[in-house]
Amino acid sequence: MKKIKKIYTDKLMRFSWRRIWVFVISVAVIVGIIFFGTVLYARGYDGKVIPGITIGNIPIGGMTEQQLKTFLQDMSDKLLNEGVGLKIETEKGVKRTTLYPVIVTEDKTIELLYIDVEKEVERLLQLGKAQDIFTRAVVILRSRINGKEETISHITLDKEAISDMLQSYIEPYETQPKDAEIIIESVQPFSYDITEEVVGNTYDYANVFHVLHRDWSRLQVPTLSAFVKTVEVPEITKQDIELIVDRLDDVFNTGSIVLTYTHPQTASVEKWTISITHIAKWLTLFKDEENVLVFHLDKELVENYIKEHIANTIDVPAVDAKFSIGDDGRVREFQTSRPGVRVDVEKTYDVINNVFMQRTWHDEGVAKSVQIITTHTEPLVRTTEVNDLGIAEKLGSGSSSYAGSPKNRRRNIQNAVEKLHGILLAPGEEFSTIEHTQPYTVEGGYLPELVIKGDELKPEIGGGLCQIGTTLFRMAMMSGLEITERRNHSLVVGYYNDRSNGLPGTDATIYEPRPDFKFKNDTTHHILIQTYNDTKKQELVFTVWGTHDGRTATYSPPVVERWIPYGETRIVETTKLAPGEKECQHAFRGADAHFTYTRTLLGQETEERLFESHYRPLPEICLLGIDPEEEIVEERDLSDAFGDTQDQEGVTENIHVVKVVEEKVKEEKIEKEEESVE
Repeated sequence: MKKIKKIYTDKLMRFSWRRIWVFVISVAVIVGIIFFGTVLYARGYDGKVIPGITIGNIPIGGMTEQQLKTFLQDMSDKLLNEGVGLKIETEKGVKRTTLYPVIVTEDKTIELLYIDVEKEVERLLQLGKAQDIFTRAVVILRSRINGKEETISHITLDKEAISDMLQSYIEPYETQPKDAEIIIESVQPFSYDITEEVVGNTYDYANVFHVLHRDWSRLQVPTLSAFVKTVEVPEITKQDIELIVDRLDDVFNTGSIVLTYTHPQTASVEKWTISITHIAKWLTLFKDEENVLVFHLDKELVENYIKEHIANTIDVPAVDAKFSIGDDGRVREFQTSRPGVRVDVEKTYDVINNVFMQRTWHDEGVAKSVQIITTHTEPLVRTTEVNDLGIAEKLGSGSSSYAGSPKNRRRNIQNAVEKLHGILLAPGEEFSTIEHTQPYTVEGGYLPELVIKGDELKPEIGGGLCQIGTTLFRMAMMSGLEITERRNHSLVVGYYNDRSNGLPGTDATIYEPRPDFKFKNDTTHHILIQTYNDTKKQELVFTVWGTHDGRTATYSPPVVERWIPYGETRIVETTKLAPGEKECQHAFRGADAHFTYTRTLLGQETEERLFESHYRPLPEICLLGIDPEEEIVEERDLSDAFGDTQDQEGVTENIHVVKVVEEKVKEEKIEKEEESVE
């Protein structure tokens, strides 16, 4: 019996261990399959957007880097071409129009609202991939099952330019607030009048940037509303002025103000007289920190006077030492350095105005003479610093053709060429195209061109400067220098096509204050920029001189991956042209292009940098004049004006505030009228 029991027990034990091992191995195999399957599944999304991701209602899950880039570029172009809806409440009703946040010139567009596609692609591809591979797999599975809505993060808005464009549309419907003023009618005999203050009736569009960012982040066409009226009460009323107007005779009886300047070299003294006639034109009023009204001089008018009549006589700009390369290849001095002197316009105004304000409070001891304030400026490069800089060899050249350019464009190019010729860059110094070619003014040597801004054609200074940026870009690459900032033009323009094959891709755009084209002198010696403009062939050749350090560099001819059609003509109605008059900007087809910049520094590995460029398609744009009296205006409907409930509540609150302010203004006016009657 014991023997039988032992045999049974041994068999049971053998049987149990075998089943346990089978079970363990089976579980391990299943877990392994699940683990490796999950890992492989997660690996399958390397270089792709994880599944279930949408932007707005558009699925982007599974897109590769190139697919995502093309998608975002096309959507950005579409949104720009669709424009921004704008609703304006007028006395007749609600006017609807379309605002295009783009400035269109002859050879480029400047987007006031755009998506940074490169950064956004990088961000979206990294979604859900920050953890270890297994956790990443869980995140990916969860995203596939539940889905996840994302928004675009990298959106740039030029708030100042967009505000200016909005203002041009809305301004005709506004009444600006206006302070009460003293109008000097005559100096001899002295007489004046006091005007009434005017309550402003303006539009509140402070929320537009939130709406623009919110809708673009969902890849939706925004609609802005300028329906909320605000009443702006003037700071200075007629009643305020009447409290100090008795001082006005004393202010003018004190007489003129004399401005003096002593030349540092000759010790000679120059004088300018601000007569009481000037004072009469510049007189304004101002409330100080204690809310006390004082007589004041208009800042803009006085500063313009200083710039036009004084600074032009005193200012001597600092001059950098500049050098040129002679026919024998040697560096020759053609401009020595010189320190400069400049009128500090703002500080000089402050001194003049402070002297004048004393007349509000005092009869005696008031100053009648003011010393003009100047500052000394030093050149960036002194003559003594350019000896033995090691500038002896040509490092590289870049060229471009501007054949067929109109007169103003040619003149602007020549002006910039002269500004750039002979610039020295120290080792480690970064070159900025904008810094070295500004100011973009008529006084700075530039002529205007017509550009489309919103619904009007306006002259803008500086057409042709992108020819300079493009030539500098090619020069820097052929010299093997480090490119630190470059953005391609938004349009395919023949002036900037590469000279090797006539295709776009090797250009660089500039527009103050950005984008800029920048490169760095990453050699161990100074480098010299020499510019040459062949006005007969209409070609630019820019050259870098310095000391060879063994580096080599080149860039490949650009390749166009796709051409993009530009679509139908866009008509923009405007009241700024005569009815029926039409002004058009021609169409541009878009493209995606790329090229590779290759450079090898001495003793280092070869460095390759891919430059990719997206040029957006632009349809023909025509401004068509319409009769202001025939504008299409819809019946007011505030419930339609502000999309969601939250916005509607804001409207109601603002309207209530407006009514309260309007009633308060009416009450104050009635009180003043009753006081004057008494």
